[in-house]
Amino acid sequence: MRKLAEIRALRGYQFRIEVDGGVGLDTVGEVVRAGAEVLVAGNAVFGKGDARVNAAALLEAARSASLQRV
Repeated sequence: MRKLAEIRALRGYQFRIEVDGGVGLDTVGEVVRAGAEVLVAGNAVFGKGDARVNAAALLEAARSASLQRV
């Protein structure tokens, strides 16, 4: 989260923030609210259970968090 805050503090740049690694249902909300727009979540999707169900749950959590972005 510290790195996300640092990159968001940069002024004069136009870019999207990507987070690769550590993105799961327990962290996706915090990551999105901190400013990440592109998420890489391999283990959260493919690690256990049905990948479609996992991806849908992760996407829904990310969308919900984006509405609460600070």
